[in-house]
Amino acid sequence: MNINTENIKLIVCDIDNTLIPSGSLSLSEHNRTALQKAIAKGIKVMINSGRHYTFLQPSLFDDLPMDVIGTINGACLTDRTGKVLEKHPMSEENMNAITKICIENGIGLGFKFEDRIVTYANHQKFMDGYVQKDAPWEGTVLDDTEKRSHHIEHGCPLGTFIIGDESVIEPFENSIPGIQFAWSFRDGFDVFLKDVTKKTSVDAVLKKYGWNWDNVIAFGDAGNDTPFIEPAAIGVAMGNAKDDVKKHCDIVAPACDQDGVAKVLEDLELI
Repeated sequence: MNINTENIKLIVCDIDNTLIPSGSLSLSEHNRTALQKAIAKGIKVMINSGRHYTFLQPSLFDDLPMDVIGTINGACLTDRTGKVLEKHPMSEENMNAITKICIENGIGLGFKFEDRIVTYANHQKFMDGYVQKDAPWEGTVLDDTEKRSHHIEHGCPLGTFIIGDESVIEPFENSIPGIQFAWSFRDGFDVFLKDVTKKTSVDAVLKKYGWNWDNVIAFGDAGNDTPFIEPAAIGVAMGNAKDDVKKHCDIVAPACDQDGVAKVLEDLELI
């Protein structure tokens, strides 16, 4: 593969269906070994996920010595202990507009606050669609659908996930100024600020280390990954990504369940 890799200092990876297949809780041996080899060579690894910090797979902390982690689609940057380094909350007006839509249309609503995920509408519907049964984070979601008061003490949410019939949700996609609805999986949508993306968290890390996008190789599979795939020196879309993601990349990797991240790092001789 004839691509210049000499300036690569940072590997940025989405988690779900990029590093770890849906339904799994840990890295494959191949991906784990590849990333550890990269780290041993002095290349940093950054996880950049739509997940809340409390929903990250515990095995990632055992397998990867991560300094910083991008969460909630770029709205929150933490260190490996969960300490928030940078955050971008939505307005109370936006929070209330999303809540109203979900209450009136039977949509499960989980807000991603700084400290945890909290439901403000249709708690069980959200749990059934979003939380994998017997997952380590199953008991971390707070049901606040009665009082809806978590924001009073903890500030406005940094992101949102909603669960409901796609035909019901789709008409609302452009109804709230400044808010983006992004399909994630069947009947599941990430909802976040349009001007805060997964690029935002990478920008903060590049500034921290004095690097730029020429130093980045980025891996992702979904629409919310394209903001950091496109500017990277080497942007990689997984083989399981949709075509609208692949058109923004330099390389299409083998699918996630075929250890595409590891194979690209090997093919590029980064490890």
